[in-house]
Amino acid sequence: PTNGYQPRKVIMTAKVSTTLSDLNEHTAGKIATKELAGESYVLNGTLITTWQVDEVANWLVSIGYNDLVPVFHRANINGLALSRLNDNLLREIGVANVGTRLQFMNEVLKIQAIARSDWRNRMLWTETEYRPSYCCFMIPYSFPCCCCADMWCGRSDVYTLTNSRINILHEKKKWNTPCTGCLGFVIKSDNIDLTLISDIDSGAETSACGDPLGTVIISLMSGEQKELKLRSSECQKVAAIFNNVREEAVVSAHLVCPGIVR
Repeated sequence: PTNGYQPRKVIMTAKVSTTLSDLNEHTAGKIATKELAGESYVLNGTLITTWQVDEVANWLVSIGYNDLVPVFHRANINGLALSRLNDNLLREIGVANVGTRLQFMNEVLKIQAIARSDWRNRMLWTETEYRPSYCCFMIPYSFPCCCCADMWCGRSDVYTLTNSRINILHEKKKWNTPCTGCLGFVIKSDNIDLTLISDIDSGAETSACGDPLGTVIISLMSGEQKELKLRSSECQKVAAIFNNVREEAVVSAHLVCPGIVR
């Protein structure tokens, strides 16, 4: 007999294991941006900076700025334009009341923070580590265990470029001996801030046939170097992309609200 006592049910939950995507700079950045935005600035999974004029109008009503709806409609203010507003522009489009402008600028500052986070974490390029075959491309890289390459050689690195960082995801075997991938992998996420890069170079091997190995060499201001292993036919183009994005990141680092490239 329980004498009226009802035992509590204990619910056990298992911890979800870390995956490669959990540590990816782009994936984690998107999640962080949406958490920063909150429910008020996200509609059907899209950030307020991508909303159309009508969606912005509905948002204005939901936060109590009904009087601004016709003003914003006439000025064609969409989500992108919202992130560019300031007190002078609000006055120019017809918001005459000083108190209304000051109060609404609090919303604009939040939207600008979301826009900056979205811009920083936007993925521009991604690729996996290139592993060329041996002997004029006649012998696979994972020879002799071609059917279980991950177990034999470990997994390829994953490279990702955003507007603010280069991310290198390493997923290596816990035991660095042949055919021990079944014992698990260690995942390491290496984030390289574009503003801390001093130089980006490229190099390539030659081969009688096939596409040999090329490298993009990233030199940091600290003196450290990182290498990305790519196809030789692509490394020069990738190095040029990295240099262009790095220059934009350095310029944007000095601005209050970075330019948003569509």
